[in-house]
Amino acid sequence: MKKIISVFLMIVCSYAFSQIPVTDATANANLGLQLSQSAKQLTQLQNTYKVMKEASDKFKQVNGYVQQMGQLQNIINQQQSAVNNANLILRKARQKQMRVPDIQNLLSQIQGSIRTVQAVMQNGMFKMTDAERINVMENELKKSKSASASIRAKLIKMSY
Repeated sequence: MKKIISVFLMIVCSYAFSQIPVTDATANANLGLQLSQSAKQLTQLQNTYKVMKEASDKFKQVNGYVQQMGQLQNIINQQQSAVNNANLILRKARQKQMRVPDIQNLLSQIQGSIRTVQAVMQNGMFKMTDAERINVMENELKKSKSASASIRAKLIKMSY
């Protein structure tokens, strides 16, 4: 019986001492570093998500009318045509030694239109409502068409 009790005590003692946790200070320090780095990365990811979400929301607010840039391309084409025709008029006026003061006013009008469109596209594009943006673009297209037509008419008059 003594043998059984002693074997039993040995088994119990060996089992009890085998369950003692071993702590590794380096492993704990590494785990702490990993946790802090993970927390930082998670914070950065959350900030990136917020920025991307805001940009996505702003992008969705932009009307398809301006997104397609068709109206903007029309304005650019009108302005380019007007500037090219004004250059032709200037060359002809130099050859004939004529004055063309009206052309300067029309070019100033086109430059103002260019500045307005640039301001809408750079600063206020996301702050404007769709209706405001469309109205500004349509007004600038009308101004560009008017100036371009006036310059073209002067070019035609000078050709004869």
